[in-house]
Amino acid sequence: MKSIRTLLTRRKPVPAIVGIPQASALVLRAISELLRAGRAEEAEEQARTFQQAAGRAPGRDDLTNTTASMLAARAVLAQGRAAEAVSELDGLLAALTDPPSMPHHAVSLAVRVNRAAALCHLERTGEAETECRDVLKSMARMTRPSAKVELAALHCLVLALNGQGRYEEAEAVARGALPRAEREAAMALGCGLVRSLNGQGRHEEALTEARKTAPAYGRGGASAIGLGVATALHGLGHRAEAEAEARQVLADCEKYLPPGHRRTQQTHQLLARITTDSPG
Repeated sequence: MKSIRTLLTRRKPVPAIVGIPQASALVLRAISELLRAGRAEEAEEQARTFQQAAGRAPGRDDLTNTTASMLAARAVLAQGRAAEAVSELDGLLAALTDPPSMPHHAVSLAVRVNRAAALCHLERTGEAETECRDVLKSMARMTRPSAKVELAALHCLVLALNGQGRYEEAEAVARGALPRAEREAAMALGCGLVRSLNGQGRHEEALTEARKTAPAYGRGGASAIGLGVATALHGLGHRAEAEAEARQVLADCEKYLPPGHRRTQQTHQLLARITTDSPG
């Protein structure tokens, strides 16, 4: 845990990716905003289009193309196609086995974190944990790591630990990272913390944390906190409230998330437990 503690106490890290031409960076940033807004299909389409153009245009280096490819893979994952995302990210990593510069090394770490997230979606949580810890060890040796990539790696580690039922460890990592997190990172870590508390049977605390996190999510995080709220309500024996919350979560999933998304499946499973436990 030494490397993780070191990362949690770092201050004023700098952005991960440098060396991308300004015009290209603006396009890549716009694609990232689409992902942040939950518009994954549009993000994938624009990333693919940019990849094709970048492949033909002079002056666009491999770093730019690699970043576009990573965004495309993130869009694929956001649509629930986790196996496809892992395959694409594996291909990127194979091309970055011997990075010639620090910016390329930073991008390779970001690619690995995205791969860890995809592994979590595939429930390959042991592999995801190993990937996250390796990335965090690498970043602990860097003098100027990226805050965004660090927090994403810590969030993925929380996901992996929760997925293995190691809720106390997940809680410790989430609480350690949250003071440095803002906006989407804070929402994601907050969701992980709520899940870890629910996993420990600390449902009142989970509800308290969920209320802190709830205002931070938009379309891209639709139902993320609601699922934790419904789980906590069910754990506290408030079955009618839990069912109502779970049905709202399911409606949000069906409205905003692609068919077969993992969160939709989890909500169906929770609803089945709630209705089975309900009297009559």
